[in-house]
Amino acid sequence: MLRALTAILAGICQQLAVDVHAQDADLRYFDRGAQEDAMGYRWLAWSSAHIGHRLTGSEQGRLAEQAADSLFRSSGLPKVYTFPFEAQAWSRGQVKLTIGDGAGYTHLQAVALANTPLEANVEAPLVDAGNGLPVDLKALGDRLAGRVALINIGLVDAAEGARNLHRSEKAALALDAGVAAILFVNQVEGHVLLTGTASIDGRLIPVPAACVATEDGTQLRERLRKGEPLTARLTMSNKSNMVQANNVIAEITGTRLPEEVIVVGGHLDSWDLATGATDNGLGSFSILDLARAMQAMPFRPERTIRFVLFMGEEQGLLGSRALVKHYQETGELGRIRCMINLDMSGNPQGFGVGGPAGWAELIAHLCSDIRTIDSTAFAGKSGQEVWLHSDHQPFLLAGVPVLYPLSDLGKHVYGCYHSSCDDIHLVDPQAMVNNVRFTGQLLYRLAAMPELPGHFTEQDLRERLISAGLEGPLRIGGDWPW
Repeated sequence: MLRALTAILAGICQQLAVDVHAQDADLRYFDRGAQEDAMGYRWLAWSSAHIGHRLTGSEQGRLAEQAADSLFRSSGLPKVYTFPFEAQAWSRGQVKLTIGDGAGYTHLQAVALANTPLEANVEAPLVDAGNGLPVDLKALGDRLAGRVALINIGLVDAAEGARNLHRSEKAALALDAGVAAILFVNQVEGHVLLTGTASIDGRLIPVPAACVATEDGTQLRERLRKGEPLTARLTMSNKSNMVQANNVIAEITGTRLPEEVIVVGGHLDSWDLATGATDNGLGSFSILDLARAMQAMPFRPERTIRFVLFMGEEQGLLGSRALVKHYQETGELGRIRCMINLDMSGNPQGFGVGGPAGWAELIAHLCSDIRTIDSTAFAGKSGQEVWLHSDHQPFLLAGVPVLYPLSDLGKHVYGCYHSSCDDIHLVDPQAMVNNVRFTGQLLYRLAAMPELPGHFTEQDLRERLISAGLEGPLRIGGDWPW
């Protein structure tokens, strides 16, 4: 009996060794194909030149949806479809900012933040609200009521350990303090103006909000410190209409566990000041190329891979919120084992994960395995940071484990985030190739695992969000589930 059991176990171990060897050979073949036949950068360059920005609700946004659908289909994906949703699509019109000091007026360059009023004309005293954190607003007491708040987008001279908030969360706090308008100060030098939503939920906020350059913000603060009684007049006109947008989705059905789904997604939409090449053409067109590369292989993943290009992320995660809600209502959410989010990701050096017990150890192990394919370009790092304000958030709040590449695009890229310099010249073609190589290898390895760790329990998720310091931001945004 013992001899027979030993023989069985030896046979199982031998088969596992064969399977591991076969998978390693397959992944090396995929890695070569991802490098030799890469199309992501070419497609993104074409889109930047011929479509331009990809603002949800705009004609360019619709063209981007159609182009993504066509690229999935031309790459041979067997299942391609769209998920339509309704969204309030905001688009900018005119904005004008003048600063008065009692002796005259100075015009400053500014851009309106999204989801601000369709018509506004506000003139009120200017007050320095620092970083716009609760501690800053508390120190001002009732002095913000009826005033124009000057608020940093980043953190400047903050207390040690201070955690920044998203601009929409700062806007919500300022609104609670009764401000008449908000002037955000960008922290990127070179007179770079930044846009983005000032609304947490995609609805129009009741007061105008705009962004000024760091150089102008610094001068305004210096004048306020000298005691000059400055007033700010902010006028703007914008447009907002209910439109139908579409998440664009494609699938490769798994061979062994087709009912279990791994989602890899990123947002296709962008702001309208530039072409959105890095935010998030870099991620979304990498996903298109990833789908092409995986479909071109003579082998298939063992679990189903679902590629999702979200629209409406910039206006408040509109496409991902709608899709997750649909999955919850239909029971589809239970089939989704994890979600990998590619948002401004390039040249991954590893992968991070927000998941319950078992996920961190698994991702660390798989990152080490990926490094055996290329130990030069891939560092094999792993992390467990949990963050918000991208399309993984609705999945995370629904209990789905979320993963993301660990990458550093460099200051020159992050300085153009949401601004007029976010164009194709910032994109490194090799960063997109490595997105496909390493994310693809992770997908194949996850899909081949005999078992994957589960979803968050409600208690585990609550504790994880609290330990990550996210309860406050989620409460401000009205997204705290408890």
